[in-house]
Amino acid sequence: MLDPHDVKGPEALRSLSIPELEAFAGRVREFLIDTTARTGGHIGANLGTVELSLALHHVFDSPRDKIIWDTGHQGYTHKIVTGRAAAFSTLDTYGGMNRFVTRTESEHDVIEASHAGTSISIALGIALANRLAHAPHHTIAVIGDGSLAEGLALEALNHAAVERDTNLILVLNDNGYAISPGFGALHEYLRTLEPGETRPELLFSSLGLDYHGPVDGHDVGQVVGALRGARGSDRVALVHLKTRKGEGYAPADAHPLRMHFSFPYDRETGAARPRAGAPPYPETAARVIGEEMARDERIVAITPSTLYATGLQPIFEKFPERCFDPGMMEQHAMSLTVGLATGGYKPVVFYQSTFMQRAFDQLIHDVCFMDLPILILTVRTGFAGYDNPTHHGIYETGYTRPLPNLRTMYPKDVHELERMVRDGLVSLAHPTLVAMPYGPGDAFDASVLEEPAESFARAELVEEGAELLLIAVGPRFAAAREACSRLRTAGTSAGLVNLRHLKPLPEAQLVDLMRRYRRVVTVEEAVLDGGVGSAIAALAMDHELDCRLLRIGLPCAFVEPGSNEELARAYRLDADGILARIQERWS
Repeated sequence: MLDPHDVKGPEALRSLSIPELEAFAGRVREFLIDTTARTGGHIGANLGTVELSLALHHVFDSPRDKIIWDTGHQGYTHKIVTGRAAAFSTLDTYGGMNRFVTRTESEHDVIEASHAGTSISIALGIALANRLAHAPHHTIAVIGDGSLAEGLALEALNHAAVERDTNLILVLNDNGYAISPGFGALHEYLRTLEPGETRPELLFSSLGLDYHGPVDGHDVGQVVGALRGARGSDRVALVHLKTRKGEGYAPADAHPLRMHFSFPYDRETGAARPRAGAPPYPETAARVIGEEMARDERIVAITPSTLYATGLQPIFEKFPERCFDPGMMEQHAMSLTVGLATGGYKPVVFYQSTFMQRAFDQLIHDVCFMDLPILILTVRTGFAGYDNPTHHGIYETGYTRPLPNLRTMYPKDVHELERMVRDGLVSLAHPTLVAMPYGPGDAFDASVLEEPAESFARAELVEEGAELLLIAVGPRFAAAREACSRLRTAGTSAGLVNLRHLKPLPEAQLVDLMRRYRRVVTVEEAVLDGGVGSAIAALAMDHELDCRLLRIGLPCAFVEPGSNEELARAYRLDADGILARIQERWS
């Protein structure tokens, strides 16, 4: 019997019979459960696409035929089929196999597929390029029901349906989930379509698509048959598969997200293994939001399909009428807050930083331009762990600082976060953004909860010195504090500032401080282009300050996956790296 480790390429599947493919699907499923239990990974999403992946590679000729995954976190079986089974032991390790489909790994990985809703647009572009070049190859876009409702996907569907002679096939992987359970009218419509029913399909057929389905997505024979039928179509075909996230793994049945993602877990129970460290920052923010919602009926909470990353689940359960999860509609979620704010409510919208990038236009033109009282919380601002480079929030500071009317803050620990969120909700009058790092929460100083408002509105002077001043931003505070201590031990009179307020900067305070020091060092977990260091450099220049400045941060680049500690060490943002950079500049 074929074993996952024996497969060196998709040609191994093309000669298999349907019963042999079914048997291999079982071995793949066991392989995925065994490996991700040790490493962690997107187990639920991938258990739902085992049969689909095998059928795609059985029917089509990758890489000549292009398979576009939307998104690439469901591509684990695809990776096995394309010869990467041995690399699974390196998942969630620095330099190891990527959690997503990535072009750096294989010629079979056509795009960097990290965010949802892009597959139909990209696949149509490839199909049109093939048509222009008279190439007979097929292009297959695999998109989930949650992604299909995104604006970009609907725009692409609107275009694709009227094109001819493209050899484009759309595979709708309908499992009733985005990340969170499905939501909205499209979700409700798809629920009415079930395999074996004779009810006519109206939506896709009325658009001119050649509809095939619904098909049981875990019946290899049915999926192969539907794909072969679509391959012979003279129109854009849509193959509608009904699948189950977490299929074949009983613990997923009791999980609210069907084990969409898990850190290392117990194979028998599915329970995540204990992780060291304090609770992450979002739990603190969620607790404060819940307390304030109990006091103020005007506060409402919104998050676009990332409830699992925000800690808001108890809030959604306690205040269901004031909580909204519109699915993976990041743009819509931002503009939704605008309507709620104009209606007299106080919206709190919670994003993973990487996903808020998709709502940039709405942030500028709807929220900031109208100067509305909206509290925006972002998590994973800075390094974001082992997800794809696209998931790091290291660009957020650079693209939010230029926006008019937007206040931005970055706490050094959970106590400052509590103060920022609570103050924001009590006195919300303008767009306000509070950023949070990834990982366990730091808890340095609880006295900030009682700090007078006029003092908290300024940067925190942690240590005074005479020669060198370190200005730390958010999660780089701990490393900067250690570097400051080591400088003082070595005889350098070093001071330390915890900035707290990124925009507007406490300019008068900073100018006064920088006049006292010959050397100033800024430390941030963000790209230097457009970052806080650049803003402080401009401030020093504008005031003709006689200090020398060193900006420590990240290059304008896409940063590889890794733990916060590994990436801080690699990019010299830990205490050793900060000291080395200072010594290199001023030996």
